Amino acid sequence: MPSLDVTIRGPGEPEVVVVGGVHGDEPCGVRVVRRLREADLDLMRGVAFVVANPAAVDAGVRYLDSDLNRAFADTPVDGHEAKLAAQLRELIQDRVTLSLHGTHSQPTPFALVHRSHPRQFDLAAQLPVPYVVDHWGVNEGAMTSCGVSIDIEVGPQGTEQAAVAAENQAYAFLKLVDALPGEPSATDPSFFHMADPIRKPPGISHEIFTENFAYVPAGAAYASVDGQKLIADDPFHPILMSENGYSDIFGFRGTKIAESLEKAKETIV
Repeated sequence: MPSLDVTIRGPGEPEVVVVGGVHGDEPCGVRVVRRLREADLDLMRGVAFVVANPAAVDAGVRYLDSDLNRAFADTPVDGHEAKLAAQLRELIQDRVTLSLHGTHSQPTPFALVHRSHPRQFDLAAQLPVPYVVDHWGVNEGAMTSCGVSIDIEVGPQGTEQAAVAAENQAYAFLKLVDALPGEPSATDPSFFHMADPIRKPPGISHEIFTENFAYVPAGAAYASVDGQKLIADDPFHPILMSENGYSDIFGFRGTKIAESLEKAKETIV
């Protein structure tokens, strides 16, 4: 049976969880987890450092049977990742959790949260990320649906930049939850909701004209396929947009919901 790779450090039973390797082709989180569990840290709470999908990490692939970060839905599915999701769900319940991810689309770290757990908003707002994205209604079955669990997209997949950013986010998180001494430096983020996917028409050449989180007005060209421009029917803020991150979509349409935590939480009541 597949199993998580878990190392517990600090005093007592684990109260905090740091996860890498939910996707096996995103090495940044795995590197941080392995470094932190071997480091001489002045931990003040028990912390579980987890490589979530060791077999996929070893194979260098996103997953073996199915996407682990879609396997936390209430309706169980069979397969390698489904078994790992059941183990991970049991581990993170009632424990504040950080999961680290790489991306093809965004050099600046941002947080993903789920409005079913408002405390995720409180924690994400105190981390050094400029954007917090509520992905309720999209990508259901993600780990953020399981409790006080935050995903951080730390930067370009497989790069040193992403690895450094992942380590910075992990240290900030451990300080925030009083597992390490010190205070994280928050960045007063803006809050967005991620909604419909933006379909990528088939073609040989794809180009993106906008930056993630930048406002795209109706009537503006946001991308092209084989030189033919794609025009926005309605305004949106692109999220996770890239030419090659997904096979069938460019990314997702986003809506800016607030410039402050207080206003953001008003929208999710």
